[in-house]
Amino acid sequence: MNDIELAIQNALASEGQDEFANKAYLEFIKANFIIPIDKASSEDNPQVLFYPSEHHVFMPAFTNLDYLQHWAHDIQDSIATLHLSGVNLLQGIGDHVTVSLNVGTPIYKEFNPGELARMRSMMLKLGLIK
Repeated sequence: MNDIELAIQNALASEGQDEFANKAYLEFIKANFIIPIDKASSEDNPQVLFYPSEHHVFMPAFTNLDYLQHWAHDIQDSIATLHLSGVNLLQGIGDHVTVSLNVGTPIYKEFNPGELARMRSMMLKLGLIK
């Protein structure tokens, strides 16, 4: 289990207590992610696999290649991967997207737009973005 997975597990076990939630957010910012993209898209313009529902847009992201491969078993021939830091992911994601982290695993967590905005605010305070 890596640092972000452990921080998420602790935050969930604490029922979202601020100390544990903030630790999970900091680990998200520091983490590296594997993002599934459309294999047919260009390197200059990778097409992330977004999944819209009636009220939300979800973006799958993974902390471990095994998790991604398990999730993508049925579509593995049509996807490629993009590797992003937490900072880059947060800078590039839209305001109305929910990050679905490690779909299909015991450490699954949805980061809603409010949580993502909170992490962007933390990045500003830490001087990671301007």
